[in-house]
Parts: sequence; structure tokens; C-alpha cells
Amino acid sequence: MKDLKNHSLIKEINRAKILDTIRRNPLVARSQIADKTDLDRKSITNFVNELLAENLIEEAGRKENSAGRPFTMLRFKEKYVAGIYIAPRFIRGVLLDLYGTIVSSYEEDYPIFSPREKILETLKNVYTRLTFGNNAITGIGICLPGIIDLESGLVRESINMPGIRGINYRDEFAKIISHPFYVEEESAAIALAEKWFGRGRNYDDFVCVEVSGGIGSGIIYQRRLFKGAGKYAGEIGHVVIHPGGKLCRCGNHGCLEAYCSETALLAEINKLLKTPIERLFYYEEGSIDTASFEKLRENTGIEIGHGLAAMVNILCPRVIILTGSIVALFGEKLLDSIRRGIAESSLRGCTENTSIYISQLELLDAMGAATLALSKIFEVPDYYYV
Repeated sequence: MKDLKNHSLIKEINRAKILDTIRRNPLVARSQIADKTDLDRKSITNFVNELLAENLIEEAGRKENSAGRPFTMLRFKEKYVAGIYIAPRFIRGVLLDLYGTIVSSYEEDYPIFSPREKILETLKNVYTRLTFGNNAITGIGICLPGIIDLESGLVRESINMPGIRGINYRDEFAKIISHPFYVEEESAAIALAEKWFGRGRNYDDFVCVEVSGGIGSGIIYQRRLFKGAGKYAGEIGHVVIHPGGKLCRCGNHGCLEAYCSETALLAEINKLLKTPIERLFYYEEGSIDTASFEKLRENTGIEIGHGLAAMVNILCPRVIILTGSIVALFGEKLLDSIRRGIAESSLRGCTENTSIYISQLELLDAMGAATLALSKIFEVPDYYYV
């Protein structure tokens, strides 16, 4: 039985290698796949024939070969995946081809703390808009904020979206979505997007930290998503950086999120504005004086650094990738104060080999959701989680 299982796993791994080679090389010949992998040409021929029969790839003409017969080129057929990000104030969706190119996107807003019915109604609108008239969609990925029980389908907690707290996403989403769908917590999904399309492509181990309405992290370890025993790893937003400090929405005092989330920053910025704004998205550069803005950036970065220091001390990650509305607001200059905050609260030896970058991906959250669906095509299931 063990030999059969190993044989099946090896076959899945080899199939994944071929698919990944085609993904990275939009027009590629069978012989070129052999050159780029450690597979023999007979195996490649068998796998390619299977993929052709599954209607996943197609032959795309011939290319001259100076050494002999022309190459028959291979490419993916026109198939797609969709990614949907459910956020506290909006739902955003993207449609990707199998190479990861964004084909279309759509976003629809709703008021913060909207009830469950409004959130599900908006989900239906975004899903319909993305998929209408397209019969070539293979799957849908969905990410949302909160503590998600992937086995039962229950959203156990969502501090920033109480409207989905206690929802069984399998039951509720199945009433709306007719395609196969896959769900993950937003920060974990964002880390997968970085692994596939961003800076994370170059690293086996890294941490992706989102600083927005909430603060969370996705951990990639040996190219796999690390989720821990309960599948909830990465909830850095509720690390206490000031015991007995500000009240957090989770009920504790002094959490990182109470000081550095979008809600916390909005409160500070609105103290300095003549006309308050509802979202950081509406902030216009120069609306507050330079000295006050720089002080706010400095303080925010140091606090974020204090929160990240615990992760640096424990994991010593090679790379930390930052994203989110707070990072977008303050830009690259935020990194200096984050580094100072980390240095103040961690061991020097742990920080010396950790680099910090800002994500360069657009629509990262919805891209991460779409990556969940892409993973079902390209990756070996047993290698998805640690």
C-alpha cells in the first residue's frame, strides 16, 4: 500500500512540475520541458497526452528547430480562475487566466459593520459580474478576515467583520456559487499570492504582513503555507505590545491592532483634519502638516516594529513583505521606523539576516484568493499546508 501511495505522490509531483513549466513558459515544446525538469521524454509525453485529453492544454503551432524537426509548442487553453476578497467595507474580485494574468476585476462597496444579508448579497453581485457568460472558469478562491475553521467551514471569529462571525461559509457560499470554491483567511491567501507572483518567488521562507483594517500575517515555510496545529497561525495583530493599553476590539488591552490598524490611524488623522474622512483611501496628500504626518508615520512604524519583533525573535524570517492600506499611506519611509521598532524589541542576531520589503503586487488580496483556485491545478495537495 505504501509503495502505491508513494507512486501516486510521485506522479502528482511530476504532473505539477510539467504544469508549472508551462505556466512559466507560455509557449514551450516537449523537449524544452525535458530540459527544464528532471523528467524523461517518455514520461513527459504521457503527461502531456493526459493534459491534452483533459482539455487543460493545447498544441499551438510549430517553431523551427535548427537541429532537426520543428517543435510543436504547447500552451494552456483559455481557462480561468476567479478570486474574491471579502473585506469590512467592500468585496473585490479578479479573474485570472492560468498564467496568472488579470483579465478583469470588479469591486462593490457596502457600509462597515454591514449585516450578513448585505455581505452575502454583495458577494452574489461580485461573483455574478466576474463569471457571467464565461464557461471556462475552473474554480473560485475566496478569502476573508477572521479565525476560520477549514474543517467545519465555520468562521469562529471575525473581529472587524461581525456580520460573518459564526457563519458556515460552506453552506452559505454554496447557495451563491455554482463553481468549486476554496476558502482561506486573508493574510494566508496574500502570502500565497506573494509566493506565486511577488517577491516571495525568490525565497523558500518568508512572512507576509498585512496592515489594514486588521493586522495579520501569512507564513511561508519551505515553500508551503504554515498554519500551525489549529490552522490559525499568523494572528500577529493581537500580540500585546502595551499591557493594559488601549482597548482592542477583541476585548484585550494593548494589542498591536489597537495602535496601528486603519481604525486607529483614522482616529489620529481625523484629529488633525478640518473635515473627517471615513477611510484612509480618501486621504489626500498634504491634508495635514508635514511635521505631524512624519511624526504619525514614525510612531506607527515603531509600533509595528514592536509587534513584528516577537515574530522575528521566534522565526528569524529571511524576508518580511509588508502590504495593506497603512503601508500604502506611508510608503517606503515607513520601513526605517519599523526597523527601529524591531531593533528595540528583538535580539540583534535574529534581525541581522531579515530583510523587509513592501509588496509590489496590485489587487494583492483578490490575487491571493485566486491563487487558492490556481493551487488546486498546479500544486500537490499534500504539500499545501505545514
